[in-house]
Amino acid sequence: MTVSTARPQAPWALRLLPPFPAIAHRILALANTEDVGTHELGALIKLDPSFSAEILRFANSALFSVRRQVTSLTQAVAMLGTDRVKSMATFVALNNLVCSSVRAPALRKVWVHSVVTAIIAEEAAHLARLDGEVAYTTGLLHNLGILGLMCAYPDEYSRMLEVSNDFGFDLLQTERDLFEIDHCAAGAYLALDWDFPNQLAAAIATHHDDPVANQRGLDNLIRVSWRLTDTLGYAAFSPAKDWAFEELLPYLPHAPHSWLCQSAESAKSELDARLAASPL
Repeated sequence: MTVSTARPQAPWALRLLPPFPAIAHRILALANTEDVGTHELGALIKLDPSFSAEILRFANSALFSVRRQVTSLTQAVAMLGTDRVKSMATFVALNNLVCSSVRAPALRKVWVHSVVTAIIAEEAAHLARLDGEVAYTTGLLHNLGILGLMCAYPDEYSRMLEVSNDFGFDLLQTERDLFEIDHCAAGAYLALDWDFPNQLAAAIATHHDDPVANQRGLDNLIRVSWRLTDTLGYAAFSPAKDWAFEELLPYLPHAPHSWLCQSAESAKSELDARLAASPL
């Protein structure tokens, strides 16, 4: 499927979205600069205490299993890399925007689903010999549209999720009925509006498409990764189709040594351990 990522006119459903924080915009712009130094990026992050605290908390989390505590932003940026700093800047900015308006249980489900999808996508990317950092960022942000719609219409969107789950409604169609846009298209629009790469926007736009056998691109990897997240018990909402873990594994390169390819139990154990001390 060919996906156009040309920047469209702002959908009306996203016009009430609060402005993306200026500090996050500056971090993303600097991180996109060629040969940006860790000291320069760390100095910019220091200008915002909340970003500083969140980046350090993330760097010291179980997701990275560091042997000694990371105490400086320069060290954190060097360890995380600019791609992951970009995704974390977006993560923190969205968290700050959404937390003030969305009920905690609904939001936490989306955050957990996003983080687990990022972890699975990174591991799957290594198996497929794709860029693990890009896969992690895309997995983390694949539900960007849900967060945007939540932020713009916190009560309405939260109620829609509850009703869709209770009655088994098709989520994408219900979003289109209520907001004239689904979260895949909304996420792709926001990714482009916030100057993320076209590749990421295309993966967000198509992540609800069915996975394709023997296709190793980023788009397909994300389609498999979030469905694996659901099968392992981290679903944010009821899926249109229930997949089994064993059904999805053939869409990934087989690697018995990987925790992802051994069994659902081993994958769940690994993910639970990482989430236990994750920055959520």
